[in-house]
Parts: sequence; structure tokens; C-alpha cells
Amino acid sequence: MTNKDNMKQPVGILTLRAYDAQGGELWRSTSRNHIVATGYAAAAEALAGVAGARIAQVGAGTSGNEPTDNDTQIADAVRVDVQSVEYPTPSTVRFNFTFGYDDAVGITIREFGLYTADGRLFSRKVRDPIKKTQYMSLVGAWDIHF
Repeated sequence: MTNKDNMKQPVGILTLRAYDAQGGELWRSTSRNHIVATGYAAAAEALAGVAGARIAQVGAGTSGNEPTDNDTQIADAVRVDVQSVEYPTPSTVRFNFTFGYDDAVGITIREFGLYTADGRLFSRKVRDPIKKTQYMSLVGAWDIHF
């Protein structure tokens, strides 16, 4: 009998929707992220049941520098808790979050980061700048596909 491992490298997809103060959708975007070295270590620890390795927060930051494997933080991070977790397919986990009308007001968001409960960066996404005001909320779904 031959065993074959068809495991692919994990891929992260960040979907964002922006809403105005009346709840109308302003725009929507979907794009890939970069899973960093500390993210792979956290994934291994999560498989072993290490509580601090679970994904718990999403950060919005100000750096437009391209992601690298060695990234450990995002710049000037404003963090929100993951609101819920879903499993849309057997090989996908989705982390849902919201930067509400009062979160990250006044910053120009150029990056997002997915964080573990013990504060380690799991993955990072750099994007076109978003000028966050109190009249805009950002609703996101961050999928990790294994």
C-alpha cells in the first residue's frame, strides 16, 4: 500500500467590505495574504493544543512595506477581536471580524495582520490605503485554506 501526502501550502485570503454610516456598501475587495514564519510555528502549536496559538485578533496598521517571512508585527496596530470562526470547507477556517465606526479612526490603513491569542503575527496583508473615518466600518473574513 502506498501512502501519498497531497497537503498543499496554506493560503490566506482576506475579504473586506466597507460600509458607510447608513450601512450601505461602499466597496468590496478580496486578495491573498502572506503567512509569516511565526504563523507556521503557531499552526504547528495549535495542532498540539497550545492555547495561545489559536487565532484571536486582527490588526490594522500603517506600513506599506511588502510582507516578508520574517515579519513579526504590523506598524501602529489597532487590534480587534475575532468575532466568530467558521469552517466553510473541511480544509478552510474563516475568521470573521469588524473594525467598527469607532475603531482605528483617523489612521490610514495600509496593512492587516492576523494575530494569535499570545500576540504572534500569523499572516500579513498589504493593500491600497484606506482612510478610516468614524463614518466607515470594515467587515472582514480572513480565510486560511490548507
